[in-house]
Amino acid sequence: MKHKLFILSMLLGLSLSAQDSLQLRFIHSVVIDHYVGEFFWNSVPQARSYQLYKCYPGQGDFIAVASLSDTHYIDTLHRVVCSDTVHYYVTATCLSATEDTFTLYSDTCGLFFHDNLPTSACSLRLCSVDTLLGRLRLSWYPSPDTDVMGYYICMGSPCRDYDTVWGRTNTSYLCPEDLDLSNANSYSFRILAFDSCFQASPLTPYYHNPALSLQAAPCSRRLQCSWNRYINMPDSVGEYILYYRAGDDPTWRRHRVSPDGNFSFDTLWDNLAVGNIRAYLAVVNTSDSLTAFSPIQTFQFSYGDTAAFARITSVEYHDAIPTIELQMEIDPLFTGQTAYLMRSRLRGNPPVWTPFEQIEQLQVNPAEPFSYTDFDVVRTALAYSYRLDVPDLCFQRIVSSDTANVSLPSVDDPAAWFPNVIHAGDPELGRFCPYYVSPLSGDYRMQIFTRWGECVFSTDQLNDCWDGTSLRGNPLPQGVYVYKVRCRHANGDQKIYKGTVLLLR
Repeated sequence: MKHKLFILSMLLGLSLSAQDSLQLRFIHSVVIDHYVGEFFWNSVPQARSYQLYKCYPGQGDFIAVASLSDTHYIDTLHRVVCSDTVHYYVTATCLSATEDTFTLYSDTCGLFFHDNLPTSACSLRLCSVDTLLGRLRLSWYPSPDTDVMGYYICMGSPCRDYDTVWGRTNTSYLCPEDLDLSNANSYSFRILAFDSCFQASPLTPYYHNPALSLQAAPCSRRLQCSWNRYINMPDSVGEYILYYRAGDDPTWRRHRVSPDGNFSFDTLWDNLAVGNIRAYLAVVNTSDSLTAFSPIQTFQFSYGDTAAFARITSVEYHDAIPTIELQMEIDPLFTGQTAYLMRSRLRGNPPVWTPFEQIEQLQVNPAEPFSYTDFDVVRTALAYSYRLDVPDLCFQRIVSSDTANVSLPSVDDPAAWFPNVIHAGDPELGRFCPYYVSPLSGDYRMQIFTRWGECVFSTDQLNDCWDGTSLRGNPLPQGVYVYKVRCRHANGDQKIYKGTVLLLR
């Protein structure tokens, strides 16, 4: 019995000693692709199966990869590893001579993986104005790579960083509100994809938004619409369509242009007061599946500057030589320099105002008040009315002052009128020129005498006027002189007019 126990103890000792001498280790491990690793380990005679474990960088715990009967395995990574090491070890489940199971553990093996595959580029779709929001929207087709993390958007030439969009399928971007789309502004963009290792794809070609310009020369009724060439549209550009309408007209007119056509179009409008003209451009591809839009542009024909006001500040009648003096002013912010003085007369029995007519075109400086003297005053008229008209550059709008009226004093004899004062040497007030209301038929003589009866001027010509000089042309002294006029009116009445006139120097 003792002999049998000794033999059994010897056998158990040999069995434990053999188990301790078993080793499990990796023989060969290598990265055969940027995300594929291959492993070989030694064969253990007592092993019934092998289990491979791995741990990703930063993971902390090992996870089972596969249960195998072979000593060779190819592992494919299911997450991207960017220039880092993935650790592995293998276990063997063994059966001892006494049919007890035990486990052998290998050493740890590390494989360095590096994602060195270039990221595939995305492709462009549209650069267009969002018609609902009125803001520029970019869209593109996603990169075919599955590990794409997002897209960089750059703007301008040279292309500079603009913004980042995260997510492989997030392929639309709404530009900020502060991007100015007025004045036919066009912006160019390029896009690149980047993967989880932040490796960038090649940049796409440039693409930009459709931009429409509306222009017209001052006072011209011809509106020129022009636009840029739209590039890198999927399926290429099929046609450009210009939409435009005036004012509150609900119907949009259309003008179609081929891809190689003239990128401008002129429209002629009946008048400059047509109101706002609105227009936008649509770019359609050849398959009629995509449309890019420009911003809606608004245009108002330029009339030139318009005065905010025009005023006649005072109007005064002077009886010495019948004149009416006006003081006027115009909005000092007005940039024009032309104004028109209009006049109407009250005459007849019963009295009737004549239609307003232009009597003078005034070149003015709006920054300063200005005056005008009307010498064409008929003494027998009852009253005069004046109005100042200030047109814009294109004569589309006219700002008018309020009317200013002045009444004339009544005359004793409505057949003729004689000045009572002349200013010698004055180019306008220095002549004694009677005014005859009713026509004269002949037998005319006008004489001027001193207070002592000396004749200093005599004429039988109706249009001759005394200028304050003697018969020999010498200047006469300041003082009171007597006039005598004999004439025959057209109705046959012969009259003699006498009176005095003051000569001033």
